[in-house]
Amino acid sequence: MSTALKPLVIGIGNLQRGDDSAGYRIAAALQDELAVPCRVIASHQLMPEFAEPIATASRVLFIDSTIDPERCSRWSSPQLEPLGCLPLTKTSLSHQGTPHDLLALAEALYSSRPPAWQLLIPSLHWEHGMELSPLTSTAAAMAVPLVRAWGSGHA
Repeated sequence: MSTALKPLVIGIGNLQRGDDSAGYRIAAALQDELAVPCRVIASHQLMPEFAEPIATASRVLFIDSTIDPERCSRWSSPQLEPLGCLPLTKTSLSHQGTPHDLLALAEALYSSRPPAWQLLIPSLHWEHGMELSPLTSTAAAMAVPLVRAWGSGHA
């Protein structure tokens, strides 16, 4: 068994809230692939329990939805954004933490903070329902090969 660190992808989203599910759906699609070169977690929310897999990853990519009107109106292609370092906060220990909080928690608990990126998928509709808006559906489809390439070290 290889002890080499693998990249980690964490996709976040609520499957019952329309476009909010994009990050979860992207991660779930990658989990279904047999040859994904990285560890993948699909979750409804960020949890403190993710600090351990983050600490043991070579690098981390967080995928989530954003309702930022500026991003949604200017979406042309997915872009990975590096996440800088922020200190540990009280929310790091709750189920309402941010990617920054989890990175800080991994460092505090395991003395490891791998480099991390964020991919935000534009979303318009967060009402109850299972369907994605056309914008979010297109963006999620475009993101899958980008995330696959990132996991392979080609992005």
